[in-house]
Amino acid sequence: MRLLSLDTSFSFVNLTLIEDGKVVLHHLVDDNKKTLQHLPSLLKEHRIEPENVDAFAVSLGVGYLTSLRIGITFMKALAYLERKPIVGYENLMMLCLFVKAPEEKVVALKVSSNVFCRRCEGSKVSEIFTLDKKPEVPLVGLAVQSIGDIQLEYFPFSLYGGLWAYRRLSEGYVGDEPMLLEPIYLKEPV
Repeated sequence: MRLLSLDTSFSFVNLTLIEDGKVVLHHLVDDNKKTLQHLPSLLKEHRIEPENVDAFAVSLGVGYLTSLRIGITFMKALAYLERKPIVGYENLMMLCLFVKAPEEKVVALKVSSNVFCRRCEGSKVSEIFTLDKKPEVPLVGLAVQSIGDIQLEYFPFSLYGGLWAYRRLSEGYVGDEPMLLEPIYLKEPV
């Protein structure tokens, strides 16, 4: 199976191509261009033809709503047009699942002035909450956002989200309903 995964939740765009369970391409773009300017040209640059992809995965957030909407809509359109499955994933959950140490932690991502978190302890994961005080367990975040006791220089959301989606599809999951995939809204729209 060949799966294309995309994350547009922040100011950078990253995409990953997975073939037969192995990452064959991971690409990060972090520049001043808008998300929409990158998407078609990235596929062309890496010679990725949607008709030759078996499944798609896309980040639903947390993140900036405009860039998330663009990425989600782009991937939903590809999945719909190609009649291929699509799986949405959530960034905080990927941090919980794939940042192995420490066992008990709070993972955090900053969106504007809010810091959204999940508490992770083994296989138990909390609902998303807003950070209002320093947790009693290690806080894991991104260095670029300047949050956390443990600051990751980079976390490839599309890579881990793609591997997670690939595993789910390999286990028989048929994918999400494309038209129901939406960004994760953590505040009521104004």
